[in-house]
Amino acid sequence: MGNQGLKPYPGTRDFYPEDMEFRNWMAEKQRLVCERYGYRQYGAPVLEYLDLYLRKSSEEIVSEQLYIFTDRGERKVAIRPEMTPTLARMVSSRPQNYILPLRWYSIANFMRYERPGRGRLREFYQLNVDLLGSDSISADVEVLALACDVMKEYGAAPSDYVLRFSDRRLLDHSFPELNGDQLRALGRILDKKDKLNVEDFRKTVDDLGGQWQKKDLIHRVEEFYELSLDSAGDHPILGQLKEVRDRLSDHVSSESFKFDPGIVRGFDYYTGLVFEMNDTHPENARALFGGGRYDKLLSQFGKESIPAVGFGMGDVTLQDFLEVHSLRPDLTQKSSLFLTMFSDDLAADTEKVASSLRAAGLQVELALDGSRKLGKQFDLAEKKGHSHAGVMGPEELEKGMIRIKNLKTGAQQDMPVADLNPEKLSTL
Repeated sequence: MGNQGLKPYPGTRDFYPEDMEFRNWMAEKQRLVCERYGYRQYGAPVLEYLDLYLRKSSEEIVSEQLYIFTDRGERKVAIRPEMTPTLARMVSSRPQNYILPLRWYSIANFMRYERPGRGRLREFYQLNVDLLGSDSISADVEVLALACDVMKEYGAAPSDYVLRFSDRRLLDHSFPELNGDQLRALGRILDKKDKLNVEDFRKTVDDLGGQWQKKDLIHRVEEFYELSLDSAGDHPILGQLKEVRDRLSDHVSSESFKFDPGIVRGFDYYTGLVFEMNDTHPENARALFGGGRYDKLLSQFGKESIPAVGFGMGDVTLQDFLEVHSLRPDLTQKSSLFLTMFSDDLAADTEKVASSLRAAGLQVELALDGSRKLGKQFDLAEKKGHSHAGVMGPEELEKGMIRIKNLKTGAQQDMPVADLNPEKLSTL
């Protein structure tokens, strides 16, 4: 099996510096959008009591995907597979400390025992956005608009993605003769429709209908998929969704979203609005992330029922999206300075200059070997990806000057150390 100690655990990743630069770039875009909407960041432990998920997560996560173990104190614990139960626990533990509505977001890592593949790993990082304390259509529209704004912040065009939305209550309304277990089973099939061909989907629904002695189930399902917001009439749920669509169109291109009754989501705690963001690129035609409204989840932790709506955006599918649409940036083009060491006897003075340049906001890496020839130090700076190198001999140090060399063009310029800042460096 080779030396497992040198490999990351299956389905996880090592993040080398260049990988971290990209991951941090993705996260910073998310922070910008969330905080633009007034959301505040929070965090939580990666371990939770197992009981939290036995009662709050989907059956698939609990029975197939949880990492569970008993700690040294004989407590049953699990590595978090999602954030919503943790959020519910946190808010419910301090109900008197916050003024509703709450707008919170987090960027955290999670683990699920799944078969690794394109768009899916066992460990992943995820943006979680939640608005708590409002059951209004305005709250739904805000969360949907924020999700689309995150996509736009990455440079995505309106045609690059489509947000498909519906309401979990449509199943109850359209199939009143089915009990709770039957509705959940049907919902799981609808949730997987895009992964099945037409014949397999019809056969799966027909099999369910046979088990439940409801031979017309496939026809009922086909009618369900024909529901339209344009013919909502006095239908209470379709009427709300029509208002969501009309109001969202004031913020988002109509090319980027549509009503789809087949969106039901796999989590049992969704109570109203549900949605998925899908990639439209033929090489990555899949769901990127999703969310919805979960008005009853927090009441399971405390006396007060707090309505909530939110979504989770994973980094693995997001990276695939950015790459197939050529939206991944070249992060090696930023300006940075490699400050050479002219000689070992000038080390202390050179270190002082490096400190002053860092205080001015520059990214400065200092050479550590003054016995190395300047040409070799320039080569090292280029290999490390720096845009510029700085040279200060005895004369430059005495005058407070620095010679800047553009490592790409070879151009050189002398200037006062006090005048050098990030903006100036980028122009040299």
